[in-house]
Amino acid sequence: MGRIVGAQGRVVAKATLDAQAEAAALVAAARGEADAIGAQARAAVDEAVRVGREQGRAEAAAALAGLVADARAQAARAQEAAKPVAITLALKMAEQIVGRAVALAPEVMAEIVGAALDACRPRGDFVRVRVHPDDAATVTAHRDALARRAPAGAALEIIADAAISRHGCVIETALGRVDARLETQLAALERALLEETHA
Repeated sequence: MGRIVGAQGRVVAKATLDAQAEAAALVAAARGEADAIGAQARAAVDEAVRVGREQGRAEAAAALAGLVADARAQAARAQEAAKPVAITLALKMAEQIVGRAVALAPEVMAEIVGAALDACRPRGDFVRVRVHPDDAATVTAHRDALARRAPAGAALEIIADAAISRHGCVIETALGRVDARLETQLAALERALLEETHA
């Protein structure tokens, strides 16, 4: 049996119509499946992009952490290597500062001798203060103040000695000798600083 389709009144066999309907249904189903597959593919791509970004961020963070750790280690090594040079520079600067202070205010030299007398707490019947000849006049000018820092009744003798470097002194008493030369004090300071940096 047939059906009339169209304005021209053509008769089309039912089997053809059924085949066309089935083909249309298959095409619609295929389109639906294609749309579903496309949606799944887009979702898979989106997920892959998200996972890739997260993985990339994690890898970048790990690489950055490694770079920061390396930079810190290099900075620590550079700082450690620079310590001896920095200490030497600081000691040279201290030496120049003391020398400049004595040049600007010669009475500073008398205070250096006084501090050495205080530090050694001299005892006995004599105290000899050996200073560089260029410092002797300043120290001698402050003899009375220095004598008050020596033990009561001890004879204070100020000796110009070219073997003593500028801006320091050597104190001699009956109990021994105290080396308060600038280079000796700076060497002791250097040893203490180096020991501290290696501790």
